Amino acid sequence: MNPAAARPRLKPGVVYRRLATREEDYVIVKDGATQKFFKFEPWEDDLLALIDGSRTPEEIAREFSAKNPQRPLTEAFVQDYLEALKGLDLLERGERERHLVMMDKLKTMRKRRFYDAERSTIFQVHIPLFDPNAIMDRVIPWIRWVWSPWFVLPWMAIFAVMLGFLVYHWDLYWSGFFELWNFKEKTAWGWVGFFALLAGVSIWHEFGHGFTCKRFGGEVHDIGFMIFYFQPAFYCNIDDSYLFEKQSHRLYSTFGGPYFELMLASVATVVWLATPAESWVHDLALTLVFFTGLSVIVLNVNPLLKLDGYYLLMDWLDVPNLREESFEYIGGLFKKHVLRLEVPEHAISRRRRRIYLVYGVAAVLYMVLMIAVIYHFLERWFVGWLGPAGYIALGLFFYWLLRSKLKAFGRFVRHLWLDKREWLATAQGKASVAIAVVLLAAALLLVPLPTRITGPFVVEPAERAVVRVPSDALVTSVAVREGDRVAVGAELARLASPELEADRAAAESARVRALREASRARDARDAASEAAARELARAAESRLAMLEARQGRLVLAAPIAGIVSTYRVEEMAGRQLAEGETVCVIDGLARARLAARLSERDIEEVRVGAPARIRAESLPGRTLRATVRDVAPVAVDPEGGGAHLDLVRRARQVRVLVEVDNPGEQLRPGMSGAVQFSGPSRSALGQLWWSFSRWISTVVW
Repeated sequence: MNPAAARPRLKPGVVYRRLATREEDYVIVKDGATQKFFKFEPWEDDLLALIDGSRTPEEIAREFSAKNPQRPLTEAFVQDYLEALKGLDLLERGERERHLVMMDKLKTMRKRRFYDAERSTIFQVHIPLFDPNAIMDRVIPWIRWVWSPWFVLPWMAIFAVMLGFLVYHWDLYWSGFFELWNFKEKTAWGWVGFFALLAGVSIWHEFGHGFTCKRFGGEVHDIGFMIFYFQPAFYCNIDDSYLFEKQSHRLYSTFGGPYFELMLASVATVVWLATPAESWVHDLALTLVFFTGLSVIVLNVNPLLKLDGYYLLMDWLDVPNLREESFEYIGGLFKKHVLRLEVPEHAISRRRRRIYLVYGVAAVLYMVLMIAVIYHFLERWFVGWLGPAGYIALGLFFYWLLRSKLKAFGRFVRHLWLDKREWLATAQGKASVAIAVVLLAAALLLVPLPTRITGPFVVEPAERAVVRVPSDALVTSVAVREGDRVAVGAELARLASPELEADRAAAESARVRALREASRARDARDAASEAAARELARAAESRLAMLEARQGRLVLAAPIAGIVSTYRVEEMAGRQLAEGETVCVIDGLARARLAARLSERDIEEVRVGAPARIRAESLPGRTLRATVRDVAPVAVDPEGGGAHLDLVRRARQVRVLVEVDNPGEQLRPGMSGAVQFSGPSRSALGQLWWSFSRWISTVVW
């Protein structure tokens, strides 16, 4: 007989530990060779302890029954239990069995050489890179202080200060963050640096998980690369944290990645503030702040995404599979109370029902919001490239992405039909269906929905004054600088004109000379000469008044109230300017004019006086309202050479002007955003038919 079968024992590397949560006790078993984990019942702790190679199955059954008289075991039960452990590859095998298992492992390793086929799905592809456990064992003694309270608390305080600074300068952070992801403006080296930095931050994050797990006694044997929902990322397997007896240690291991990332964000913020703006170190630090700062809060610690924040919440609540269980609970309530279906009853504690309800509703709403955001993002991409035909491509893409969910929904609809078929054949069922059809048809045909047309805009001043030199002159002084606010009549600059001074002196001399001649003629009683002299004096005075008026215009004043927008206007001092040259430009910003560009396909829906909603990049979270002032009579080529392809031809663009009140002068020339115009209202079916007929008319006519 095989000795391993006569006196069975767990294979080397198998570790088991009894743990307790608020609602249950259980035993976690780890296979050190495969890094797999199993959850057993609490009474199995005593049974596993007896499978040590010193007892036969009969002796194991007898000793366990003596220790647990309330749960006696027979030898046959122990034999079946041992077979189950062998199926899980937790039991030591004989030499022949080990050879067969080794052959099977070699086949599995060949499959996993490039990627882990066992754990990979279409949305998550795992590519193991190396086993970091030995390296971490050497490093961890040198950095244990990183998790000490005297180190953790100051870093959290530093990050809180950094977070307050970022929130205070939110407009700069927001615009800079989106500029970072502006791929059109990046060079080849910019792309390389961007992804290298992104990979470095991701690796640093995963090492934070791994080192924290090592700090509290776990092992880390797998770190690698993964494709997570079509996005590149790294991962670090810290499943050993399941063996930690203290819940706090499991939470620390999950938070280790965000903790390391917040440390990096704090250091990057200090470097960013302490280095000159023109240095490459400053730019690098700022990019790190974008990659780590608020993104940690928005993404990593967000419990509604299945990332670090979700696992933190799950461990803190002691509720395994929180997301899946919550969705199942919410779905059960909907089926039972709304659809009146029979739902299997499960014993769920009152605490878990509250958790499932709150988390499930929040996760469903968040998921719907994210799908809507992704849809609108892809809609702009698909429709902008393919025109109305992009909706067909968008629908096919979402079908491919959600095909498994749609198949499950189809099965549910079939189940609902089979369950309600007899009721639908009754008079009450037929009446209910008829009412529902009438209400649906009324909603689709009668409820008006506004037509929304969206396009980008650039801010222009609604009022602009160009201050020019009235005559050839020298700029002697400039009283304003770029960005200064000025009132009507405020002094802008002083000019000097030697030619004008000479002409004025000559006119003054001619006036005085004519007056003297008139005085002499009067004394000589020469009336004709006196009249001629006085006529010359009046002409000289008229010319003198004209020259003095021109000289008065050499003090340039602001014709409107606004902001000086001329770059380095103070450098005009000392320059000789010709008549008509520009000294400075003043933009009146009490109202702003938005120059939007819309596709010629949509311009028929936009008319003068139509309402518009405005979202400026500089005013996140705020929506401004205005009306269309003017629509350009001529269409132009799209900016950038025309990237909008309508399958038939390139769509040209039309300039649309919108004016809006600008309190606080927050909209400055050159700022950008998106403006949404409201066209005629149509029903849902009317909107669909309108879009389809317009697209057909461009293809078939």
